[in-house]
Amino acid sequence: MAVSAHHPDPVTPARVGLVVNPTAGHGRGRKAGLRTDQLLREGGHVVVELSGETVADALARARGASIDGLDALVVVGGDGMVHLGVNAVVGTTTPLGIVAAGSGNDFAKVLGLPVHKVDDAVARIVVALGHPPRAVDAVHVAPYIAGAHSPDGETWGGSWFAGALSVGLDAAVNARANTYTWPPGAGKYIRAVVTCVRDFKPYGYRITTDTAAFDLTGTVVAAANAPQIGGGVRIAPDALIDDGQLDVIYASALPRRGILKLFPGMYRGRHMTHPAVTALRTTSIIIEPTSAGAFPPVAFADGEVIGPVPLRAQVHPGALHLLV
Repeated sequence: MAVSAHHPDPVTPARVGLVVNPTAGHGRGRKAGLRTDQLLREGGHVVVELSGETVADALARARGASIDGLDALVVVGGDGMVHLGVNAVVGTTTPLGIVAAGSGNDFAKVLGLPVHKVDDAVARIVVALGHPPRAVDAVHVAPYIAGAHSPDGETWGGSWFAGALSVGLDAAVNARANTYTWPPGAGKYIRAVVTCVRDFKPYGYRITTDTAAFDLTGTVVAAANAPQIGGGVRIAPDALIDDGQLDVIYASALPRRGILKLFPGMYRGRHMTHPAVTALRTTSIIIEPTSAGAFPPVAFADGEVIGPVPLRAQVHPGALHLLV
């Protein structure tokens, strides 16, 4: 996908779209959104409020505005808002700015952006508006139909993500953690691991990459564009957001005790040395269920529900522009 970047002249006020998740960070998002709006206007920029009544409404409004020619789109919230922003601007010339105000903020941390520091985050965005944006990869994921996929990733619907696609116990943990309001941040993911492991049965997969196809009875399958997910889990420590590759990490079947030993080490990437864990790189991946194990959980990406397998994910180099 060829995408050309643009940026406003440093002395010209920018037209900036703003989408805020008021519930992010246990309610801190609304305050962060108001402060972001204030600082952008004080900097002489024109702010276009695009938050909408629902997530779908906000995405439609932000996508339409991006296509029509915003100078930038700024999202305020956590990884869910980054996910919305990615889907709004991907493939356009509109760069995305992030004010990290959520619980996990994994993508912001990967980029080295301020977290829960609104003034600092907006200051960086204002400076970045006067410079060319950074082009990074985005990943398109859609339901897979054998023999019927589109090379450009557009024909069959689906959505985009910037972080990682999770289709294993990590996805089940994400789903469970989303139901918790306590403890904050990474604590709810640790709590979810303990809960999910109690009823765990290995999943059955068929995985197809650029160079191979194989069956797996496994515990974890993730296709990562970025190294970190789930409130600090270093799922793919070597993943880069601008190398045109997906880092696929998968773990074979493990007993419950083995899982409880494996998961804590993921916060520092120590699982990569475990004999049950394998890593490979590919530009696309197809993940299908098999009868060799339990049906895999609903997939997540950027902390958001993607849907059930079978799925196909394809990386698009440089399809996303960021204000960093």
